[in-house]
Amino acid sequence: EALRTALAMGCDEAVLINDPAVESPDEWVVAEILAKAVAQIPYDIILTGRIAVDDGSSQVAVRMADALNIPSVSCILKLEVEDGKAIATREIDGGTELVEVSLPAVLTAQKGLNVPRYPSMMGIMKAKKKEIKVLTLADLGLSAADLPKKMEIRKYSLPSPRKGGIKVPGEAAEAARELARLLREEAKVI
Repeated sequence: EALRTALAMGCDEAVLINDPAVESPDEWVVAEILAKAVAQIPYDIILTGRIAVDDGSSQVAVRMADALNIPSVSCILKLEVEDGKAIATREIDGGTELVEVSLPAVLTAQKGLNVPRYPSMMGIMKAKKKEIKVLTLADLGLSAADLPKKMEIRKYSLPSPRKGGIKVPGEAAEAARELARLLREEAKVI
């Protein structure tokens, strides 16, 4: 369904990698499979989402770039391409950063990079008729034995609830002394 939607929105081709030998792959396995598939086609930019919606890992794209031995830039908000280079504005803690990399490269998109187009009725109808190429591991020259998991999630749990903060009353100098005492004796952070 996702591939049909992408075709309806304007993608030229779609490829599905589907093999029963790969059950619940970890991020490394997914990245290795995608890198092998992508290596078979010409590309300048591999544009991916920033974060997985199922586990929030943010690993596949950068692992794929590593497997392809090309640069990657994550969390991009703006992209300019010129003279064989990508100039990406990316989100960092407390601001943005301008990064220039040579192409080919893997870029992960942050919300706001673009406004996705809605599929037109004609696009939807054409997408229903377009072929979706289905590949197996064997088509990529791989086997399940080539792809041992490197990670296994054994348990999910919610973090402990945070305790509410406290207000330190008094005049500024007096409150500062009390705050320092609390940080030293109770919180033990200084």
